[in-house]
Amino acid sequence: MLYLLRPHGWHTYRGRQLTNIDDQHSADRVMIMTGNSVGLALMHTDDIPIFARWNQDLEFTALLGTPGEAHTLEMRQEAYKQNSRMKPDSAEFAVLELSTRRLVGFGGLFDITRALVATMFVGIGEPAQRERGYGTEASRLICEYGFFFRNLHSIKVEVHEYNGQARRVYERLGFRAVGRLRGANLLNNRRYDEIIMDLLRSEFELKHVARFQSLECADD
Repeated sequence: MLYLLRPHGWHTYRGRQLTNIDDQHSADRVMIMTGNSVGLALMHTDDIPIFARWNQDLEFTALLGTPGEAHTLEMRQEAYKQNSRMKPDSAEFAVLELSTRRLVGFGGLFDITRALVATMFVGIGEPAQRERGYGTEASRLICEYGFFFRNLHSIKVEVHEYNGQARRVYERLGFRAVGRLRGANLLNNRRYDEIIMDLLRSEFELKHVARFQSLECADD
């Protein structure tokens, strides 16, 4: 049994079963963008203990590109304070499963430059929800947000060479390898390249922002 700190006190978490408080909170969350299986929502303080749990999974943090790293609840609380609000140079989201409206991952854009180039990150934290296409769809939604609302010229990702699954996800979306930092990453005394991939707005088809496109005709 793991005890999680909530705004109204301590509540128990058994395995992956969520409490009634979690269920109510999940049902009340607003999706700002939706796909077929997942949607994007703003982050909430109730997400912090779940993020902390995911970031104590060493396989997960290695795939994110930070091998050996683990986060305490206090570290995730500090990260939330710094990153939960949208800024001119960043935007972070919670990824929710549409069928249950429960938190399954996170993602966003950071280092948005004056030239309108951004870096994207995505992670599906719940092991039971991986390999269902959620990472691909969450990545697509974040790209659509960036290209449509932030007017980005391009989005790049940085992938460790040993994370072949992430490379295949990005390739399906149209990302192309544009360079690599040779031997920039180390795992189990073996060096791996850092692969840099990017996607241009002109190479990407918007699918899930159709309901917003009427904004472009608002003056007609």
